Amino acid sequence: MTSTLDKINSVHAESRAATEPQAKAFLGRQPIYNVIREIHAYELLHRLASEATSAEFPNGDRASAEVVLQAFVDIGLKRVSPNQPVFINHTGPLLALAPIIPADRCVIEVLEDVPVNGETVGAIERLKKLGYRVALDDFVYSDERRPFLELADYVKLDVRALAPAELERHVALIKPLRKRIVAEKVESEQEFRRCHGAGCDLFQGYYLRRPETVSGARIPSNRLSALALLSECMLSQWKPIAAVIERDPTLTYGVLQMANSALLGPSRPIRSATEAVVRLGTDRIFHWATLLVMAGHDDCPTGYLEFAVQRAHMSETVAASLGCSRSESYLVGLLSTLDSVFDAPLGQIVAPLPLPAAVIDAILKREGRLGRILDAVVEYEACQFDSAANSGIAIDVLQGAFWDAVDAAHNLISQLEMARPHLRRPTPRPR
Repeated sequence: MTSTLDKINSVHAESRAATEPQAKAFLGRQPIYNVIREIHAYELLHRLASEATSAEFPNGDRASAEVVLQAFVDIGLKRVSPNQPVFINHTGPLLALAPIIPADRCVIEVLEDVPVNGETVGAIERLKKLGYRVALDDFVYSDERRPFLELADYVKLDVRALAPAELERHVALIKPLRKRIVAEKVESEQEFRRCHGAGCDLFQGYYLRRPETVSGARIPSNRLSALALLSECMLSQWKPIAAVIERDPTLTYGVLQMANSALLGPSRPIRSATEAVVRLGTDRIFHWATLLVMAGHDDCPTGYLEFAVQRAHMSETVAASLGCSRSESYLVGLLSTLDSVFDAPLGQIVAPLPLPAAVIDAILKREGRLGRILDAVVEYEACQFDSAANSGIAIDVLQGAFWDAVDAAHNLISQLEMARPHLRRPTPRPR
């Protein structure tokens, strides 16, 4: 049994070491103003650190996916932009996905290097049908890019790249199409007035305000689990999808965060990952899983994942023997391990989630029947058998549940490692 305790302690240390260098999620945001200098929207920008003043990334697809995840899940859109819509850069592959951010809060900003072809035009048309607005970044008029222009709601013109006469020519071409024109990289009052006089509607640039950085606790994700989730999503059956999420604490936390978003409307407390999946719908889960894979996070150690599943499974088995809710006890056991991966107090992590009071009290205070089960499980894991016995739960029940959980968790991780699904580039799914 000592080796088991050593394993648990080493897993906790491994988890903390893996998460400390990148425990935070960072986003840059720069306002877009109207003519009376009220904030109309924010453009969200990729950032690697709090002191970063520009985006640094080797892969545009990954950077864009990370921005979406950080805005909606890690940091939260309510904090990033409480009321205004957000402009988010989209590469070609990301256009193929319906965003997880609701349409009334998200403007799809199509990067200037996205090719105009049947696939990208079709993707933008699908996004428009879903209610999303579209902006064209660093737009320079050409007949080739006319199909994008006809679909756009906003057109961004780079003041630094266009001479005054060219800016006026572009405005004259675009205005009759009833598009809102954004003058970007405005760096003086004179430029602001000149762009306004030329007919621009919105304005962005260092003169008005430089980008600022917002941060939050980043949710690590294990690549194995994200791939398994995406594989199940392709079959569009919610029960297997929920099963994958329920065996990974960070996926469970992420789906509860999304289900708790005020942007999705009020909801009653959610008692399991299954309820969260039903509330969100398999399409939104599919898009979230694809973003996780595209973002490429792989910083949740497999050893930690195995330990978390072991505790959840043991809690569920003990609950079944006592006639308690198995799903709630599983959730309590799973979420009770998150302080290791986030290196933050459990109260700070769990309190914002849409969980029943009994679940939160069990995790944070060890109160109620669920709390008594968790307390006994944790004591048994630490080889504190006398303390575990004081819970009133028979030692033989705890012992049997422990070894069942060890086997179940080990087998689960082995299956995940052997069954990495072969993934192709994500394509839109029929609605």
